[in-house]
Amino acid sequence: MLAPGRAGPGALVKHNGTALQVDAGRATALRLAEEGTNVGGLTAMLITHHHSDHLLGITDIIITRWAANGPRPYATLPIHCPRGPIVDYLEHLLDHLEPDIQSRIAVSGYPSRPEPDIHVFESSTAKPTPVGTFGDLSVDSIAVDHGDLSPAVAYRFTSPDGVIVISGDTAVCPQLEEFAKGADVLVHEAFSRGQMEALGMPPSRLENITHHHADASAVGAMAARLEVPTLVLTHMVPSPTTAAAKQSFVDEVRSGGYQGDLTIAEDLNVAAIG
Repeated sequence: MLAPGRAGPGALVKHNGTALQVDAGRATALRLAEEGTNVGGLTAMLITHHHSDHLLGITDIIITRWAANGPRPYATLPIHCPRGPIVDYLEHLLDHLEPDIQSRIAVSGYPSRPEPDIHVFESSTAKPTPVGTFGDLSVDSIAVDHGDLSPAVAYRFTSPDGVIVISGDTAVCPQLEEFAKGADVLVHEAFSRGQMEALGMPPSRLENITHHHADASAVGAMAARLEVPTLVLTHMVPSPTTAAAKQSFVDEVRSGGYQGDLTIAEDLNVAAIG
């Protein structure tokens, strides 16, 4: 949901000149600019699943890269995603902007239509799927449990300096826990059962959410079992816009047994390793 100061879902992974954007919710291009990463400097994008809140910023990034490049030769943005509905979405991503694109080509000499460079991989819950190597970063994926929505994947980034795992949207599930073993940083979604009950959410709806999102206390319990040094909560429901709401997430994670370094993420937070 909309919350002041919070863009849509997304995380930027940077290492030695490589910049990989995981998902692109609303306002991602603005957050990249604020962070100091030019959208033209992105190495690639990785998509976890086809829910709209993770996709709405992709068009902005692609068109901004293309328009800022002017009439110079244009390098399309590689986008990696699991095979499924996201592929069709990306193939038709710019159709509604065709008049704008053709006008820029005809009047200003822009290169041809800025099609995304789509790289599709097969997702699996049984074993990690290699996605690619980008500079010193190797990336793997695993299919996770996002309820009835499939495919949905998590990503693991391995560098000489350490390992980061980004969960995407998922309930706590065995394959993700196995996938995250040995990670230095785990970035995981979470919902606060206590806050949602206090807001009056009906028990039936809350129970439904538990089938495709992760209870903060369960995330804490998993992180404790993994002994991951740093846990970052993101994609939180409800959005923690007050100190009390943030503390509620902290308390719920700690109740699961996790005592490591915990960040209740705000836009432009940085978790560094190495």
